Formats: sequence, structure tokens, C-alpha cells
Amino acid sequence: MPAIPSKNFLRRRTLTWPWPTLRKLAESLTAGALRELDLTPKPGLVDRHDNGSHPDLTYARMRTSVRLLPEYYADLLERLRTGRPLACCIEAGRLAEARMVARVGTNSHRGYIFLSGLTLVAAHRAQGDIGRLRTTMADAAEEFFSIASTEESHGGQACRAFGVGGIRKESEAGLPSVFEAAWPRYARSLRQDGDRLRAEYLAMASLMQRVEDTTAMHRCGLGGLNRLREDGRSLQELLDCGGDPRVFLQRTNEAYRQIGLTMGGVADCLALTFALHACFGGPRG
Repeated sequence: MPAIPSKNFLRRRTLTWPWPTLRKLAESLTAGALRELDLTPKPGLVDRHDNGSHPDLTYARMRTSVRLLPEYYADLLERLRTGRPLACCIEAGRLAEARMVARVGTNSHRGYIFLSGLTLVAAHRAQGDIGRLRTTMADAAEEFFSIASTEESHGGQACRAFGVGGIRKESEAGLPSVFEAAWPRYARSLRQDGDRLRAEYLAMASLMQRVEDTTAMHRCGLGGLNRLREDGRSLQELLDCGGDPRVFLQRTNEAYRQIGLTMGGVADCLALTFALHACFGGPRG
């Protein structure tokens, strides 16, 4: 499997830019998506073991999809560098989705294209200051949703059907599931014992309990969302007691596969958590 070309690709395009933090963040966003994909096992999600509740996907296809992200980030950074408006940045995301469909056959990272792109826009507006990132992210999200329609997306349909806010509410609030729960828990766990796998699962457990995951609701209704939250609590309790989560996660994955339950929103936020920590080292405040 060829290496993901994020660093060399981005550096060729941005070498003369005075934005080292944005370059590092873009590279970290690609690495975060790969870390999330490689985390195994995960309930209902594609990983190294199986395709979860996604019969149309494979690990190889998802990895190819991740390898397309640097091209998107380079395009987006160029638009930001030249002062293009948010509507133009949204077009970069649409082009990235189209590339994934053309080259992979599916836009399997559609949610992450939005979330990671929003993060880059917010970091640009914050001039790389992590202390301002949530504020600029909330502002950019509000502007995004005033421009772009999400009515035809599965997420938009689930929000209307079940009366939830989904990723729109989450992003307009500055991603509290990431900044107030998953990222602090991940960073604290790494500081305490250095066990990266345990820290990754603690972050996932936090997100399962908090994210209004519209992919789960689209597949399995509110019952699916409630199942995510219950299993997130069980996973956290197991980890807090020092237990090995692998058997629990394998059984949970099999249960999700039987009913078609997945958690794409959790996966996107988990990848972003890994990326933010890799770039900034830990949440501020």
C-alpha cells in the first residue's frame, strides 16, 4: 500500500505561504482520518477487520478515499490564501466529493470533508490561534448553513424527522462533543498512562454518548441513537475499570451489522479529535 502523500503534496503547494500552523493542521487532518480508519475494532464502521455495517465499502476503498484528502486541503488553502469567500471554499468541498465518487465510487468521507474543511476555515480566521478556534468555527458554521442547503442529505432528513440538531447544531455551537468531551478525555488519558489505544477508545466512547449521529438515525431511528449512547457508556465503564474492550467491541460490531447500525458522525468527530491533538497538542482553556 503506497504511503499517503499528504506532507510532500501540501508542502509543494504551500512552501512559500506564511502559514505553518495551517499546513500542519491540514497534514494532521489527513493523518487523523487514517488513524480513525485504522482503529480496530469499531462498531458498525469500516476498519482493518471488516466493513462494519457498510457492505459497499472496504478498508482499501476507505484508505484510497483518505489519500484524496490532501488534494482537497491544498485547494482549500489556496482559496483561503487568495481571500476567496466562503461560498468559493464550499465549492472546493463539492469538488472533493466529486473526486471521491469518480475515483473511489462513493463519497464515503463526505461528512469529514465538511468537518475538516470547516476546521481549516476556522483556523484561518483565527490566524492559527487555538484559543479562538471554537468561536471562529461557530461563526463559519452559521455562515455555511446560511449558504448551503442540506435538506436533501440523509442528515438533514434525519434532523427533520426526529427533531434533532445533528452536525448543524453541533458545529454552530463550536463542536462541544469534541472540544469539551472527546479531546480533553483523549489528552488526559495520554498524559496519565501513554496508552494510545485506550485513549482512542475513551475518545470514541465520549463521542458515542454525545454526538447526535444522524447516520445512526437514518439507519435505525432514535432507537439507533439510544443504542449508541448506551454502548458508549458501557465502553467507558469498561475502560475506566481497566478492562480490555476488544471482546465487547467485536460483539457490539456484530450486533450493529445485524441491524445495519453505523455511526459516521462519531467517526468524523473522532478523526477530527486525533487531528486537533496532533496539531495543537491538547485543548486550551
